[in-house]
Amino acid sequence: MRRAIYSSPHIFSNMLRSSILLLVLLNFLIVSCDNGLQGSLNENQPPNTSLTLNEINLPEGERLVSQVNISWWGDDPDGYIVGYEFFIGDVSSAADEDWIFTESTDSTFILPIEEGNLDADVEFTVRAIDNDDARDDSPASLTFPIRNTEPNIEFNLNETPPDTTFRVMSFGYNASDPDGNANLNRVEIALNDTASENAWKQIPLNVTFVTLKIDDTVAEPTAEVLVGRAVNEAGLIFDSVYVDADNTFYIRSFDNAEAVSEVEEFTWYVKKQTSRILFLNDFYSTATATEDRAALHLGLLAQAGITEVDYLDISDGFATGGQRVPLTQALPDRSLADPTTNMMLAEWDHIYWISNDLSRNIGYALELTQDFFDNGGTMFVNIPSKFIASDNPLLQFLPFEGVEQASTGENFYIARCAEISESDEITDAPFLQLNRIGTGYFPIIPFNESTPLFEAPFETRNFLGVRADFEGSHLISAMNPDETILYFGIDLDDFTTDGSTCESDGNTPPPSELGRLIEFITDETLGFEQ
Repeated sequence: MRRAIYSSPHIFSNMLRSSILLLVLLNFLIVSCDNGLQGSLNENQPPNTSLTLNEINLPEGERLVSQVNISWWGDDPDGYIVGYEFFIGDVSSAADEDWIFTESTDSTFILPIEEGNLDADVEFTVRAIDNDDARDDSPASLTFPIRNTEPNIEFNLNETPPDTTFRVMSFGYNASDPDGNANLNRVEIALNDTASENAWKQIPLNVTFVTLKIDDTVAEPTAEVLVGRAVNEAGLIFDSVYVDADNTFYIRSFDNAEAVSEVEEFTWYVKKQTSRILFLNDFYSTATATEDRAALHLGLLAQAGITEVDYLDISDGFATGGQRVPLTQALPDRSLADPTTNMMLAEWDHIYWISNDLSRNIGYALELTQDFFDNGGTMFVNIPSKFIASDNPLLQFLPFEGVEQASTGENFYIARCAEISESDEITDAPFLQLNRIGTGYFPIIPFNESTPLFEAPFETRNFLGVRADFEGSHLISAMNPDETILYFGIDLDDFTTDGSTCESDGNTPPPSELGRLIEFITDETLGFEQ
C-alpha cells in the first residue's frame, strides 16, 4: 500500500520568498561589480597614550631617587599600536629626532640632574605610534621630583696590601650608586697627595682593580698605575712615592651630577728593594728561634760573599689537622697570587727560602712564582724532608717525585755524626757531618731528569731499636732539570760546628763546611748575584 506525500502551502510560500531574495542579491552584486562601492573612507585616528601613574604626591620635602621605573600603555581606535617614543626633559624643545623609540611598555630610567645640583624636577613624556605611523598628538607626560644621592666606594675584602710591601701592591674596590650604577661617572685615585694639581688620577669605570708598581731605583721614586687583573698600562704615574716609609692610597667616586663619595684610604709601609736576592724566612717557632735561624743563614751567605739581601719574615700562621698553613699575611692574599704576588716576586732574580716544615708556605710556591721563573729566576729551598703524599701539589714544584717509605713498624734513621756524601755531579764538595741523630727525615725520589746532589746514610730502625741498612734511595738534595730550583732536605742547624762532639767517647769532629755548601749552592750552581 503506497503512502501519499503532501506539500504544505506554507513550505511552498517560504521557498518562493527565498528565491526572490537570492535573485535580488545576485542583481546587487552584478551592479556592484559594474559600478564599484559607493561612499568615502574614514581618516586614520591617532592613538592614545597613558602613563600608569598620573601624578606624584610626596610628603613635603621628600623626593624620589633619580633611578625610577616608569610604565605606560597605548590604544588605537581604528588599528593597533606598533611602538612608543619617549622624551626626557622639556618636551616643547624636543625635535623629532630627539624622541627615542621603544617597543616596551616600561623601563628603568636614571633621570638627569644638572651638574652641581642636588634636586631636579624632570619631565617624562611618552607617545604611542599606530600601524599607520601616526603618533599621539597629546602625549602622556609626568614630572618627577628627584634628589641625587652621592655615590659610594669601598675596598674589597682581602684585596689590599699587607702591612709591608716592596715594589708591587694592588687594590681592589667596588663603586656603587644608590640612584643606580648607570649614574656613576668615574673613579679617581691618589697617592699620598690629594691637594696639589693633578694629584687625582681618573680610572675607567669598568676597572675595579689597580696595581701600583714602584720604581725605587731613581732618586725620586715613582709609581706606575696598572689597571685590571691583566695589569694593563694606563699611562698614569704618581711621583709622590715614599720608600722606607708609610704611604696612603686614596680613592673616591663621582656620579653624573658630580656628587662625590666619601674618600676611602689605606695606609701601609713600603720598603726599598736593595738587592736582587729575596730571603724568605718561614721557620715557625718562637720569635727568638726564628731570628736565630735567619742569622745562621745570613751569616753563611756572608761567608759566600753575599751581604746584601732583602728579607721577609713569612713565619706567621699555624697548620692544624695535617693541613698546610694558611698563606702568610706578609704576602698579598692568595686570591691575588695572579697578578700581584707573581709580579712582586718577579722583582728579584733569586730567592733563598728556609722553613722547618714542608706543610708551610712552600706549598703555595707553584702558584706564586710563575713570573719569577719565567724571568729567569733561581731558588734555593732548605726545608727538612718528610713524608709527602703522592697527590701533594708540592711534588709539582720541588725537584723530586716522592719520598721513600719504610716498612710497617720501622722508621728512617741517620746515625749521629754520620757524614753526608756527594753525588758524581759535584767536585770539590764541602765536608758535611750531622751533629745529632737524624730522625724524621725521609729520602727523596728524584725525577729521571733531576740532578742528584747529596746523600745521607739512611737506615731503618724498628720499635725494638734494631737497625738495618736501607736499600732504596738515600738522596737528600737534588736540582730540577732546568737548574732553577735546588732543594736541600736537612736543616743546616743539624750539622757539626766548632765544639760539637760525637758518640759517647766525646770525640770532637771538625766543623761542617756550611759556608762552602752555601757558596756551592748559591754562587756556583744557581748564580746568585746581589
